[in-house]
Amino acid sequence: MLKKVSKLTVLFCMLVFAGSAFAQNEVPEYPQYGFWSNWSIGPTISFDYQPDVKFFYGVEKPFWGGGFNAGTGIVLQKEVDRGTYIRFRYNHPTWFTKCNKGPHENQTGNRGWGVTNDSITMDRHSAVTGEFVLSLNNSFHNWNPERRGNLYVFAGGGLAFSHNNARGMYNAGIQFDAGLGFSYRVCERSTLFLEVEGDVIADAPAFWQKGVGFHHTNVLATFGYLFHLGVTSADKELIAQRALLTKEHLDALTAENEEVKEELAQAKENEKKLKDQIQQLNNNNNNVSQEALARAQRVSDSLNNVIGKLKADQLNYYAIPFSVLYANDDWHVSSYEMIKVKAISRVMKDNPDLKLTIVGFCDYTASDEYNMKLSEKRAKEVKRLMVDKYGVDADRLTVDWKGKTVAFGDIQYSLNRRVSFYRVIE
Repeated sequence: MLKKVSKLTVLFCMLVFAGSAFAQNEVPEYPQYGFWSNWSIGPTISFDYQPDVKFFYGVEKPFWGGGFNAGTGIVLQKEVDRGTYIRFRYNHPTWFTKCNKGPHENQTGNRGWGVTNDSITMDRHSAVTGEFVLSLNNSFHNWNPERRGNLYVFAGGGLAFSHNNARGMYNAGIQFDAGLGFSYRVCERSTLFLEVEGDVIADAPAFWQKGVGFHHTNVLATFGYLFHLGVTSADKELIAQRALLTKEHLDALTAENEEVKEELAQAKENEKKLKDQIQQLNNNNNNVSQEALARAQRVSDSLNNVIGKLKADQLNYYAIPFSVLYANDDWHVSSYEMIKVKAISRVMKDNPDLKLTIVGFCDYTASDEYNMKLSEKRAKEVKRLMVDKYGVDADRLTVDWKGKTVAFGDIQYSLNRRVSFYRVIE
């Protein structure tokens, strides 16, 4: 009976996993984190019931003893996306055992918890399993990061190790399990959960050889606690940079661009007026003293300096808010930093009028000549990737390199080993 229940449980979980793929058409975007983010770990307590095995490898009853058990375990779990998790468990649900009646009583008739007399055939076992967990709430409803309660199903398998006390038998076998659980997030880092599951354990041949029975079929109730280890600092920085690549932020940069264009236009108009005045003074040179001409020239030079500063400062005002970073003495783009190159390429495709200048920088760990060449390689390699790999038009990209002439903070900071992107003002 328990074997049939376990098989039905596994079938139910498979149907739920398949149905979840068609449950939603539109869901909120789930943040994509790296491998080391969103892991949780915690202990478990299990209460287990297993029946007597009546027939096993041709041996008549009793063979493997059954009864009520209790034990502990540990679980390691990772959140993969909005509705799925993977986890690994070690479970030993038979630290404390209480045998069934009949042939499993010891010489004194005691069938209490923890009895280990040789005449008792109570089975003890443990298992290491990997499982796939599917959240029913997040799969069949929109993903909500603020949701505390979570109903889920799980299924998996792994290796099991069984020991028959009465016969001194040791069996390394295979375990399949499936079940239903409910978790409740108490706070940001702590979650409690309760699960009911069915397990099937046997030697590998027991699954395909006729007449070979299972070691046992178990029904477990498990209570546990999970501590969420959080998101790595690298992933936090990456998500923050992605948040800057929004349409609202780009619109704000465009508005600032328009304001500076107006300032430049006004400056050019003032420059033209001054040039006209200077020309007029030159035409009336006989009536103007050398001191007046020098004063006019100083005014013109001052205005030209202001215009030059405005043009130079556009590098500060129009920098795209992230940079591609490098290891020391390296000009190849790492797989982690490639995400940024792909993101800025997508922005350029979405904004066909946008033009960029790609500027390479270095820290102070080598000579001026070497760093200037290294920064040139970095800038040209990023342009090559954007053109060849992501299809950006080459005529929309220009390159420049500064070597170690520009530094932020400590000259050894990795921030100085970078390629930055600047909007071109036309």
